[in-house]
Amino acid sequence: MPLGFTRLVRAAMVGLVFAAVRAAAADAAGGNWETGPQLVQRLAQPVTLSWTNAPAVRALARLGETQQIAILLDRRIDPQQEITLAASDMPLGDLLDQTARQLGAGYCQFGPVAYIGPVATARKLRTLAALRLADVKRLGPERTRVLLQLRGLRWDDLAEPRHLIAALADEAGVELLGDERIPHDLWRGADLPPLSWIDRLTLLAAEFDLAFELDENGTRVRLAPMPERVAIARQYRIGGDAESLAARWADEVPEARVTAQAGEIRVEGLLEDHERIERRFRSTPTRRTTVTPGKDVYQFAVENAALDQVVAQLAQRLNLEVQWDRAAIDKTAAAIDQLISVRVKDATLDELLSAVFEGTGLTFERRDLNVSIFPTGGKNGSP
Repeated sequence: MPLGFTRLVRAAMVGLVFAAVRAAAADAAGGNWETGPQLVQRLAQPVTLSWTNAPAVRALARLGETQQIAILLDRRIDPQQEITLAASDMPLGDLLDQTARQLGAGYCQFGPVAYIGPVATARKLRTLAALRLADVKRLGPERTRVLLQLRGLRWDDLAEPRHLIAALADEAGVELLGDERIPHDLWRGADLPPLSWIDRLTLLAAEFDLAFELDENGTRVRLAPMPERVAIARQYRIGGDAESLAARWADEVPEARVTAQAGEIRVEGLLEDHERIERRFRSTPTRRTTVTPGKDVYQFAVENAALDQVVAQLAQRLNLEVQWDRAAIDKTAAAIDQLISVRVKDATLDELLSAVFEGTGLTFERRDLNVSIFPTGGKNGSP
């Protein structure tokens, strides 16, 4: 998408902007986005810039290009709205947040995509995706593999979103219900970095204030109005005074529901609330939330993290020697940096590793502390 591209048709039709990302050299090989740990570092790096009456579509496109990030502007935010903002050594993540606020919008980092849209949607987006991920994890391995498949999301100028969502349904082999809720619209061309199937559908549906539900087999999808409130419920076991700690957590995440009973704290809130709690939990000496070895069992929890980084963390903490069969993996659709979510309790090392690789298209073989990782079909590309 040319950076000088301003308006395709009337403003109401211009809904989505993708900041085409290129390396500084801008070679002919195409765009490269920051993902995983590199993206986290990039969002924390200081940025200095000055915008004066800059149309949002141009400002965000230029920002995405220079910072190597994908930026998605919701169709409900006027792309021609002007931004006047000066930043001096401001972390990129804070700059995106301030930019969204000036546009009367909200910002959330949805994996490798910086989403800017209505405040209510931005608040709920990651939690909606996490809930659907939990649904997928309950399906069989074949459907899990399909629905967590990482692929880029691309379309040309004047594409119709109803057709885009229908194409996603065809890709996953699911029956699509409720697509009449999507009005006719025309979108700018876009080219987004790899996302799981459920994340791609979450993003597209959210542009129309819609979410989706999966049936128990993962073969039927129903589009429905986005709920007013979305929440994830989790139990946290506490070794000390649960009621006192719950009161402090309630102050930390005031919009979540926090209750305590019999040495446990129950939190119902957004994914971001749980992340805040987990960070607080890690500083609480009564419980560890990283890998905790007991009598040959482990506890581990991670949400939407890159697979290779999770494996690297486990290798470091458990003194594992890890070998990836890159030659065989490169012949498959499995990506080593695909996003995974894992939560295990009192698991053996093999059970922990099995949970990590479930639904990824990859598997492992362990001999003592030596772990080999290769495609599910077999080593060296052999079935």
